[in-house]
Amino acid sequence: MSRKLIIFIGIFYLVGLLGMSIGPYKSFFVGLSFFHLLLSFGVLLLGRKKHTAPLWLFIGIAFATGMTVEWLGVHTGLLFGNYHYGSVLGPKIFDVPLIIGVNWAMLSMVSAALLGSLQLGFWLEIILAAALMVFLDFLMEPVAVKLGFWYWKGGIIPTFNYVCWFGTSLFLQFIYRKWRLNEANNVAVALFIYMTIFFTFLNFRL
Repeated sequence: MSRKLIIFIGIFYLVGLLGMSIGPYKSFFVGLSFFHLLLSFGVLLLGRKKHTAPLWLFIGIAFATGMTVEWLGVHTGLLFGNYHYGSVLGPKIFDVPLIIGVNWAMLSMVSAALLGSLQLGFWLEIILAAALMVFLDFLMEPVAVKLGFWYWKGGIIPTFNYVCWFGTSLFLQFIYRKWRLNEANNVAVALFIYMTIFFTFLNFRL
């Protein structure tokens, strides 16, 4: 099952990568970003062995946390910096796309999975998983701006954005680790690798 999911989502990422790299089809594939993220999250859940009540509670907390911090960022600039979302990422609530809350949950889970089998210890695992989330955001930011996902005031991505990302990620990773929700999950690891390749390539291509 997990092998089929890895191949399926890998093909999907490859098609998206090619589509966003080819001029005539770029806008069409960019418009599918909402569904791309939603499908990725669905595949991530299908690839898990356990679907317990604490897992669903964590997903709810990650979604709510992500939406809240993004709302504060968009409306006050107190977190992340001065930015606003475009129309590419689908339906919004209070100017924040709903898929962004899902994305916070997904990035939390795939980043933790990368460290799941290393037995690094409670705090080191939390810190490194949060750092991996920031790493993914670092790769995403320039691509997201070029594709119109969101826009920064003055066109400059502030360092403060990554500081806030790390703080929020630490909070989510603490809950995920405290509740022992991490598991050996090849689908989650594959997703992390696909995302890294996807955004690294687009950083050079766009």
